[in-house]
Amino acid sequence: MSFLWYWPTGGWDVDKWKKNHPWEPIHSEQSEHKELIPLTWSGMTADQWNGQRERWKKISDQILGKVSDKPASPQKWEFLNDAFERGGDKPIIMRRLRYQLTPEEWGYAWLLTPKDERSVRPAVIALHQTAIQGKNEAVGIENIPGDPGGVSYGLYVAQAGFTVLAPDAIAFGERAAEHSNAFYRSADDFFAKESDGSVMGKMIFDVSRAIDMLEQMPEIDKTRIGCIGHSHGGYGTIFAAMYERRIKAAVVSCGFTTLRTDLHPERWWRMTALMPRLGFYEGHIEQTPIDYHIWLSLIAPTPLFISAGLKDQIFPGTDNVPKIMEMLKGVWDLYGAGDKLRSNVFEGPHNFPKDSRDRAIELLKEVLGT
Repeated sequence: MSFLWYWPTGGWDVDKWKKNHPWEPIHSEQSEHKELIPLTWSGMTADQWNGQRERWKKISDQILGKVSDKPASPQKWEFLNDAFERGGDKPIIMRRLRYQLTPEEWGYAWLLTPKDERSVRPAVIALHQTAIQGKNEAVGIENIPGDPGGVSYGLYVAQAGFTVLAPDAIAFGERAAEHSNAFYRSADDFFAKESDGSVMGKMIFDVSRAIDMLEQMPEIDKTRIGCIGHSHGGYGTIFAAMYERRIKAAVVSCGFTTLRTDLHPERWWRMTALMPRLGFYEGHIEQTPIDYHIWLSLIAPTPLFISAGLKDQIFPGTDNVPKIMEMLKGVWDLYGAGDKLRSNVFEGPHNFPKDSRDRAIELLKEVLGT
C-alpha cells in the first residue's frame, strides 16, 4: 500500500470509480474554449461579479462533489507531547497535537509559537507539499533529501512572528495508510464512505476543522488567520481559501497549471483521486466548465500572493501566469482590493525561493499583523 493511497500505486482506479459513480458532465461558457475566457467586462460592478461568483461556485461544487463528514460538536483537541524549543536566534516553541476532524477521525499537527511575551497573535496554517513526512517536512524536522530550500516555510513563517499550525493532509504523515493513527487505509475505504465526495473536497473540510480548533485557543486572534502552501499545499490553499472565508490571507507557491495548458491534466483524476469528476472530460479537456483562473477568482477579495516558477517541472506550462494575474486583478479591483493581489513569477524550477517567501511574509504581516 502506497503512503499516498489515492495515487494508482496506492489502489486508486479512476475507471472503476467512474463505473460505480455515474455522472452527467456539465458545461459552461468556458466549455469548448481552449483559451481561458475573461473573468470581467468593462463597466462590471462588484454586485455583478458576486452573481457570477455564485454561478462559478455552483459549478465548482459539482466538480468537487460533497463529503458526508460532519464536524464534531463540541470539538476535542489535545497536546501529545511536551513543548520543546528550536529555531536558533529566533526561538520557536513546538508542540504536537491532535484534534477532531469528525467525531470518529482525528487530525494531527505541529503548533509553532514564537518564544516571546505576546499573549495573543495571528495564526497561519501551513499546508505541506507531496512528502510522506507530511507536517514534519513543512516545519523543517524531516526535509526531503536533495530537495532545494524553501519547503520548511512553516518554520519560516513562525520565525516571522506568527503562530503556525502545520497539519498532516489526508494520506500523509500520521494519516498515511501504514500509520497506526490513519483513519483511511485505501481509496476504496475513502470512497465507500464518501461516495459523492472527492479527496480535494475532504482537504477543504479538514482545513475548516483546523480553523475550528484555532478559534478555541485563547492565544489565537480568530479574526486573523491565514493559509500558506507549496505544491500539494499550494492547491490545497487555493481550494481552502475559495470555500473558507475565515481565511483572511492566502499564499500559493507552485500549486497549479491551468487545465488547458497542462501537459498532464490527468493528474487531477487518473494520477490521483483529487477531483475524479474531471475524468469524465478525459481526452476533451477543453470541455471542462471551469479552469484555474476561475477557481482563483473565487478567492477574491481575500488578499492573495502567488509564486510561480516558469521552469516548474512538476506543474509545467506556467507561461500564462502573468496573463492570469492581469485577469484576476480585474476581479480584486472590483472590491477595491487590487493592491492585495500580488505575485512573483520567476525564472526557476518547482520551488519556494527566499524572494517569494519574503514577499509572502510581507503580505501576511500587512493583512494579519504580528
